[in-house]
Amino acid sequence: MGKSDSDFYLFKGQFLYVSFSLILIVLFGIALFTVKLTANHIVIFSIVLIAQVGLAIYFKFLHQDIVKRLVDTEKNLLDSEKEMKYEAYFDDITKLPNERYLLDKIKENLHVNSFDKAVLVFEIDRLATIKASLGSLYSDRLLSMVAQRLQNQLSSQFIIGKLRNDQFVILIDHYQNHDDVLNFCKQLQKMMETPFEIQYSSLNYSLNIGISFYPKDAESENELINFAQIAIYEARNTPDHISFYETSMSDVRTAKVTLENDLYNALKNNELFLEYQPQVDSVTGEVISMEALVRWQHPKRGLISPGEFIPVAEESGLINPIGEWVLETACYQTKKLQVQLGKPIQIAVNLSLCQLFQENFVQTVQQILEKTELAPQSLQLELTESMTMNTAHLIPILHDLKSLGITLAVDDFGTGYSSLSYLGDLPIDCLKIDCSFVRKIQQSTSSEPLVDMIISMAKHLKLNVVAEGVEEVTQLNYLMKKECDFIQGYLISKPISFEQISNNLCNLQHKVREMITISQFNNTQ
Repeated sequence: MGKSDSDFYLFKGQFLYVSFSLILIVLFGIALFTVKLTANHIVIFSIVLIAQVGLAIYFKFLHQDIVKRLVDTEKNLLDSEKEMKYEAYFDDITKLPNERYLLDKIKENLHVNSFDKAVLVFEIDRLATIKASLGSLYSDRLLSMVAQRLQNQLSSQFIIGKLRNDQFVILIDHYQNHDDVLNFCKQLQKMMETPFEIQYSSLNYSLNIGISFYPKDAESENELINFAQIAIYEARNTPDHISFYETSMSDVRTAKVTLENDLYNALKNNELFLEYQPQVDSVTGEVISMEALVRWQHPKRGLISPGEFIPVAEESGLINPIGEWVLETACYQTKKLQVQLGKPIQIAVNLSLCQLFQENFVQTVQQILEKTELAPQSLQLELTESMTMNTAHLIPILHDLKSLGITLAVDDFGTGYSSLSYLGDLPIDCLKIDCSFVRKIQQSTSSEPLVDMIISMAKHLKLNVVAEGVEEVTQLNYLMKKECDFIQGYLISKPISFEQISNNLCNLQHKVREMITISQFNNTQ
């Protein structure tokens, strides 16, 4: 109801009131001249007049109050409408136009003139890792600062917006050739070279940029954005982090999406299973531990390599439920093997960064240990070396895990980014020498000194050392001579099923002991 409507209804009510009042006054006036009035009549007449005046004043203020309320309500409705429109068309974090707005504006712009146009979709490289390691408040702040820089440094002629998956979009209304677009992309990347100041830290971030063209690649706004997003996946793996859309990319991306969907179903359909690779004591030959390795038996494609599906799991977020399943299954089967053997044996389980930084991960590990009744000291969690870069956030989590009684190892050591100073700060128990170094023992003069250094450093830090990827007797002899603590690789055993390791562990251990004895004899010659 508008103000004019309210005035009409109020006027109508007041008209009836005034008409009724006039009738009463006329009747009392007639009575005044035709009837002999007593004192009671005069009192009644006075009361009526006073009541009429009071009602008149009341109606005046009532009218003003109602009109004010209606005006306020109308203003609130307008404000709510503006807020709803803003929420519908603008991103809450960056204040940039959102996907809905972008699609409308790009569609409108495509038909304004006949110029060729380009759609750029770009993302902050490794933003998912940043969010996992530092939290959403940090990543949201970064997105907001990137948006502000774009608005400050780009001309208002560009349509700039943000998609739901933390990617940005720019529409180039007119370009001469691909080099123009490429140069613009490089300007965008250069724009981000100035460090962002977040939480007292000065940090640099690079952009991955995917480009699609109108009308060459697509003629609809949805396909233009979609194809530019597909090009981003290729850009992540190129030196300059810029990629133009090609038709073949859609096939690759479609295959990846299909694999992701199949992987989601794999967890529900029990298509995943574990294999175990033993680790043996290099002195006694005893199997003291085993590493759990996840495998996928696809119903149509057969066995799919972890190198193919683990990156998809990490990118899609499926790594968390898969990792939890691996951890629980490994602990359960290890406990079962311990009962069968009548002695403790340790299980090593790999972690991803997403798992480690997920909420309540430490509590999840504790619950799994309690549920499977596995002693905490029988579980070792393995981190990749690159995960140890962010020590400020990592160390508290590792200390919480250590407080449970489990052990920690750094996997693939020697290939990542660990600083020796950081290594001394981490509450770890074991280093695993990457198989690329072990493979080159007695083949490359550069590899052996690195192996020697890792073993020596571990000894000084009082850490155990595991050599991965041992495939030849010469490698075993060398590692035993250098007093490497534990050996793992095809020479000892390939990864095998739980049933195989359960049924053949004694035979395997007998074979390994003979091998160790021979190597010890050779090293004394």
